[in-house]
Amino acid sequence: MQIYRPVAVAISALFLVISLLPITGCSLGLSMKKPDIGPAGKPGESKANPPFFNRFRSAPAQLYDLEALAGSTFEGINKENWEQAEAGLFQLQSVWQETKQLVGDMKGVGEADKALGKLTEAITAKQITASFESLNQFMGAISDLGSNYKLSPVSEIIATGNTIRNVSFYVEDKNWLKAGAKAKEMSDSWNRIKPALEQFGILGEVTKTHSFVSQLKDAVAAENKGASGDRIADLNGSLGRIREYYRGR
Repeated sequence: MQIYRPVAVAISALFLVISLLPITGCSLGLSMKKPDIGPAGKPGESKANPPFFNRFRSAPAQLYDLEALAGSTFEGINKENWEQAEAGLFQLQSVWQETKQLVGDMKGVGEADKALGKLTEAITAKQITASFESLNQFMGAISDLGSNYKLSPVSEIIATGNTIRNVSFYVEDKNWLKAGAKAKEMSDSWNRIKPALEQFGILGEVTKTHSFVSQLKDAVAAENKGASGDRIADLNGSLGRIREYYRGR
């Protein structure tokens, strides 16, 4: 009988493993309970990512339109033309409502709503810095929203727009220290996202934009407001053409 003892032991061990499988499987399958509090306070609200195949669709054209409207609104803020700023804000609010109906309850929507509320308050109060910062917060949230669409470079285009607005704001104020720091951020950001924009039909404009970014950085370093303004105007044209090329693609 001793010849069969190893077999008997192996069979007993197998039955033990099988008997434990349902218990282990159930424990692994349980979802983790959301905690009421974390190390620094309440946890953030979880939002679902868009369905997998939705991430590979073209971004709604309204996301590109919001970037165009941000430029007009910013110009009004930066020049203290509050009539223009208010008109831009009204259009931003209108297009944002359309956009929300298209994207649904996606990550970034709540953040954009909050930032747009702050922008409304700041423009109403004619607060230059608060308006500028709130506009960039809003467009930052729109850029995050655009990153859900993997085939569209809308996120990169909006991020570039924000860096240009940063430089322009401090150039207008002749705050060259901050303008220089923002120009470096602009250049570094552009170098990262440039490859995502390089397609045959728009390659020439991307190349021109690259040159204008470099020239703007040099003009800011030289504390030359006139040359800086000229290069910003050049970038307005080139980035506007890049935006329109990708809109709806």
